[in-house]
Amino acid sequence: MKKLILSIAVVALVAFTVTSCKSDAKKEAEEVTTEVKKEIEKEVKEVKEEVEKTMHEGEMAMAMYQCPMKCEEDKMYDKEGKCPKCNMDLKKMEKPTEGEHSEGEEHKH
Repeated sequence: MKKLILSIAVVALVAFTVTSCKSDAKKEAEEVTTEVKKEIEKEVKEVKEEVEKTMHEGEMAMAMYQCPMKCEEDKMYDKEGKCPKCNMDLKKMEKPTEGEHSEGEEHKH
């Protein structure tokens, strides 16, 4: 009878220990998962900010300026300012990307 009670006590102790360890392991796994999610969200935010910065820089690079009076014909400037000939403010123009043509420009091959 003592062996039976001792065996039941050992089984109960082992079962309690295993159950307790599983709870701790689950809790640790949840904490690690939460930390990983936070790190991923932080990295995603940083990448989004970098993409927005790069897009803004690209837009700035696309901007060109030209005299509205066309004093120097189609000469373009990369900065705001005044026309060196007539002293008018240069007008912001969009630089045509590869494959695009300015209005009135014919397609040449």
